[in-house]
Amino acid sequence: MRHIGISTREILRKPFLKGIMETFEAVVALGMFDGVHLGHRALMKRLQEEAERLRAVPVVYTFSNHPLEVLSGNVRLLSDMRERNRMLRSLGAQQVQSVPFTREMALLSTEQFVDLLMERWDIRGLVVGYNYTCGDHGAGTPETLKEIGARRGFSVSVVEPVLFAGESVSSSVRVAIEHGDVALATQLLKRRYSLAGDVVQNKRIGSRIGFPTANIEADLRRVIPAEGVYATFAFVGGAVYRAVTNIGTNPTVHGEKLTIETHLIDFNVDIYGQQLTVAFRKRLRGEVVFDSLDDLKQQIQLDIEAAVALRNS
Repeated sequence: MRHIGISTREILRKPFLKGIMETFEAVVALGMFDGVHLGHRALMKRLQEEAERLRAVPVVYTFSNHPLEVLSGNVRLLSDMRERNRMLRSLGAQQVQSVPFTREMALLSTEQFVDLLMERWDIRGLVVGYNYTCGDHGAGTPETLKEIGARRGFSVSVVEPVLFAGESVSSSVRVAIEHGDVALATQLLKRRYSLAGDVVQNKRIGSRIGFPTANIEADLRRVIPAEGVYATFAFVGGAVYRAVTNIGTNPTVHGEKLTIETHLIDFNVDIYGQQLTVAFRKRLRGEVVFDSLDDLKQQIQLDIEAAVALRNS
């Protein structure tokens, strides 16, 4: 291995890489894997194939924060780190290393970035997507990595884009969620899109009209489905319930703040402070301004009936 520059050494001394075990032969998939959608699943399938071919351990190297948070600050995520890493392991990664992306790391050359990986593993191969970049100003491309691999003795396998309606799955799933088409998002993600948070107190208007809701704070770092009413599944306390979730500002009661309110069907237990996960099944309707609370109450009952009538899809 060639001499590692000072910037790379400093990164390797960071606490997240202390105490690592002896290096082993590995095939490493590189990427952010936000959402672990169909495109990422194709990449994970290739990782397993390459690991088997090269008789090495399948590994994923990713980041605990999105690089755009450091480079531009403009990013909305489809999953959090814990959720993402759990799915990557379920898809065959024997080790997932999620490291913080820093400005220091952003300045590494592509060669230094490869040094960082080879300090951790005996690299037998890399697996990347067609549009993967690394190194200073994204100078490292799949072609660059192939050139380095040819010199340093590892292969580079490039996975072509997985398309939906002529667009990349990555952009398609974001558009689907932002437009409220959570049923399409389920197809592209191979799972229901979900949001989670601690249940917080709100105006309790739902309780006053007979439909108590559990409210979670909207995480502005996540992609939020379009405003409207959704049939959902709610997970809390180790159990799952059919539910109806409203995303919006509650215009009927002159609300202003975006809220995520979930009515758990046939459930009326105080769960303030507990974590609630909401998995989106289908958008039932858009947000509507009602003339009265009685009209709102009647519509909520219709929403509940529609949610109950759905299959478990």
